Amino acid sequence: MDFILVDSHNDLSEIVYVLNVSHGTVAKKFGFTKENNPTNNAFIDASTLQAQLNKGIDVYAMSMNGKVIGCIAIEKSAKEMDTFYIEKVSVIPEFRSQGYGVKLMDFATAKIKESGGKNISIALIDSHTTLKKWYSSQGFIETGTKDFEHLPFRVCFMNKPI
Repeated sequence: MDFILVDSHNDLSEIVYVLNVSHGTVAKKFGFTKENNPTNNAFIDASTLQAQLNKGIDVYAMSMNGKVIGCIAIEKSAKEMDTFYIEKVSVIPEFRSQGYGVKLMDFATAKIKESGGKNISIALIDSHTTLKKWYSSQGFIETGTKDFEHLPFRVCFMNKPI
């Protein structure tokens, strides 16, 4: 298992594929389309990902035997000192339920600790109860929900001190 920092100067097609396929299953489950939820990772393209990388988000690819099977993103909070956000937690469907998501989260947590982080914050679809339980099993606690005008779902916020 290798974790590789994604360089914005490299070909981003493998990461875009992982994001599209991984988040595509969730988009299908909740009825999201490019029209009603254009910022969803199921619909991300290379130029959008490139712009996010250029703004300072760190994306790590998880590869096994040279094949990228997942990715995760870390972003330092501009508002909350010692807080980092974990985003884009993705494992392609055929590799799910084998512990790779937990490996991604453990990797990101270690990186955040190395950077001096004391708190991890995540945001997810409030009605995605399976995912909420998965994050709770890793020590995340729900801190609130919020409706955003541009999103077709309520957002759940969860935090974990490290």
